[in-house]
This record gives sequence, C-alpha cells and structure tokens, in this order.
Amino acid sequence: MNKTIFALATGNEIAALSVIRVSGTQCKKIIKTLTFKSEPQDRTLVLRKFYNPKNKKEIIDNCLLAWMPGPRSYTGEDCLEIYCHGGQAVFQSFFKALIGFKNVIYAEQGEFSKRAIINGKMNLIEAEAVNDLINARTEKQRILASRQYDRGLSIPLTSWRETLIECMAIIEANIDFSDEEDAPSFISIEEKLEELIIKIRKVLKDNENYELLQEGIKVVLTGSPNVGKSSLFNAIIKREKAIVTDIAGTTRDIIESKINLNGYPLVIFDTAGITISNDKVEQEGIKKAKEVIKKADIVLNIFDIENYTEKKIQNSKWNVLNKIDKMSKSMKVDSKTILVSAKSGEGIEELLKKIYEEILKKTKNLYSTEAIISNARQASELEIALSSILEAR
Repeated sequence: MNKTIFALATGNEIAALSVIRVSGTQCKKIIKTLTFKSEPQDRTLVLRKFYNPKNKKEIIDNCLLAWMPGPRSYTGEDCLEIYCHGGQAVFQSFFKALIGFKNVIYAEQGEFSKRAIINGKMNLIEAEAVNDLINARTEKQRILASRQYDRGLSIPLTSWRETLIECMAIIEANIDFSDEEDAPSFISIEEKLEELIIKIRKVLKDNENYELLQEGIKVVLTGSPNVGKSSLFNAIIKREKAIVTDIAGTTRDIIESKINLNGYPLVIFDTAGITISNDKVEQEGIKKAKEVIKKADIVLNIFDIENYTEKKIQNSKWNVLNKIDKMSKSMKVDSKTILVSAKSGEGIEELLKKIYEEILKKTKNLYSTEAIISNARQASELEIALSSILEAR
C-alpha cells in the first residue's frame, strides 16, 4: 500500500482519448514534476502541459488533468487522472515518465478496486459488481450487475449480521452475568436463528440460476452424423463458422459461439455426431460431445427426414427436425417437435423463441428477489454461513 499505482483506464487501442489513472501518495509530486505546477482545484478538469521529467523542455502532451484528493476518491487515496490523446506512443511516454518516480509501479489487475475495499470505499460485493458491469456483454447482465452494485446483496447481509451479533450478545451476557438475580434462566434465540435460516434459504433458491446470466445459457446441438447440426449452428449464429459437407463425421471437435438473445447471453455448441466409429479422432470428438452435453442447460436433439421416428424422440424434451424443406406432406411428426430448415431459415426464429421462453422460466426469480447472488463465491459463502447457523441452532 506504500506504492503509488497507475494504469490505463481505457483500452490500449488507438483512439481520440486515453485515460491514465494514478493512485497513491506520490500523486502531488507527479503533478508538480510533470506540469511544473501544483495540484489544481479538486475534482475539476484543467488543461495542462505535461513535460518529460528527463528533458524538461520536451512536451509529452497538452491535455486535461483531474485531481481527486483522498479520502474523497475511488480508492480513498490521493488520485489523479490524465486525459491524454489516444495514440500508443503518447500513453507509452506517460508510462515511462511515471515509472521513473520512486515507489510508483504499474497496477495489477483489480488493484484500484482492492485499495477501495481496504480503505472502506466499497465492499467485496460492490467490487465484484463493478467487474461484472465492465464485463457485461448483454443488457440483462448489465441490469443484474447494476442492481448488485447498488448494494443488492449488501443490504440483507448487513441486517443478517446485526441479528447474529444480537444473538451472540444474548449468549455472552448470559454467561458473564449468570449469577445475577435478574439474569434469564434460559436463552431464547432459536426464533431469530430460524428466521435467518428461512431468509438465507430463500435467497439461495431464488438465485439458483444466477450463473445462466453470468456465464451464458449453454445450448448444445447433438444427434447422429450428417443430420445438419453444423448447418443449423451456422444458421443460428448467422455466420459460417462450422465446416459443412455431405461427408458424415465432418465435425470432430467442439465448436462454440456466443450470441445475444433478447438481452440474454447464449453459448451455442456444435458437436460431433454421436455414432459407433473405429476412427480414433472421431471417437475423441464423440467423447468431448458427451462431456459438453452433461454440462448443457439445453440439449437440442437434431433429426432429419431420414432418421426421424416418434419412437426415437419420446424421452427427449428438445427435439428438432431439420431439413423440413424435404419433408413430404404425408409424414407424421410429433406435435412437440420443433420444425426447422437450416437451408432456408424456416423455423429458426420459432426455435429461438422457445429457447428464450425457457430462459425466462429459469431466470424469473433473479429480477424479483431483493438479494442478488452474482457469482459462485457469494453462493458458496452463503452456503457455509447457512451450515454454521444450522449447527448453532
């Protein structure tokens, strides 16, 4: 914590502007050395010329500076932000200048938020929410991260902690003053613990599908070789990513692609055709296919005109009949089977609609619950807490 840290707050691609963030005790010295002036008014953008500290006549850039003294800053320490021009050579020149100061280093990933936690500017849940907000790829991920950052889980946790402290105080007071005349003959905290158990169990249940929004809903295409899985995969993602041929067993490895379905993240997997094979490479592809199927949220069993029978699809929820452009009018099809044509695109929207409806069912509680779990660490910690409270009761 005695080191001053800096990092590029924006991407390192060429752009009109780049933002360099600095936090630590050396901020005042950096401003004075690089601009020949003292720190400006708090939280106000000012235009300054920045000079090379080794050649004080050479200007690095003429740009904006914001000074945010601690503790009223993101990290709780003295902070400054330099809004320089976005050329790579420009921010590299700034980096060389900053690294030349004693006890100034390039920040590790997440170190600004880590210092904010240590200095009491935010808690771990809020820091994780910031990370989720930065990495949000879809609207639903953004909404969930924003709610969590707005103290989604922090609010009930504070209340639960107060209840536990109250229970502990009752126990300790009874131990310390058990010989006093007005001391209670028994301790009554079971009701408080029971209420807490019910609340935590409800939060865990309401958030049991939180990972669907964070990691994406995993949809796997499976079926026999040459039923059109790869063609359907390409039709869903709307680009030619999987190789398509008339030769059975073309797909040997797992191919995946991420798409945005009405704000929800989907990860689509194309797999090797499930069949009996003596080809070692194809056998490995089938093995991988079975592994990814086990981890899937939705498994689409793909059939085509030649291998479709009602007997085959009885034990499967998601049955998709491909190549319906070749289907005869006399062919009988189970009413629950989804009809598509990867070639013409017919039925693709209906398939995606059914997947979307399934997602809504699985995630319906995530937007109504007051307490939000946004990652596996939070869920695990709550499970441990629940187990401890059950043991205490």
